[in-house]
Amino acid sequence: MEYINDFMYFVIKPLEGKKHIYCSGVNLTKFSPITKGRHRLGQNPAVKGLQTLNNDIRAILIENNATPETIKNLSCLQFKPLKEDLWYTESFLIHNYTEELSKKISEFAPKELLKKMFRAMLLNEPLTGSLSPKDMEKYLYNLSKELS
Repeated sequence: MEYINDFMYFVIKPLEGKKHIYCSGVNLTKFSPITKGRHRLGQNPAVKGLQTLNNDIRAILIENNATPETIKNLSCLQFKPLKEDLWYTESFLIHNYTEELSKKISEFAPKELLKKMFRAMLLNEPLTGSLSPKDMEKYLYNLSKELS
């Protein structure tokens, strides 16, 4: 599963056996025009949104008989679309991952991340349907222009 654009990424790749690596990230540089001045010091909505979202994804995994495992030093650097920007990333292992989870996570994660961010920023921005990575990117670039 891959959902990658200039603003965010969610990737699940096989490692060995039934183990998979989950990598997610938000581009703090790209989100800056959207989040700037709309949060308290040290409370970046993109970072907090991704942290909270990853807890939700862990819950989805557990509900579907997969097991998330926190492990240090998982490298997800190869998934970042733009190397010169500042990214916040998270990762963990998944045991007993199934392809059915791909669709659930890819439809849930991007939209839910934005919902969490917009709530934290008190931004009433409508989110309808699921967007492809490129459509989401276009939407976020337009929102950046509008809010900057």
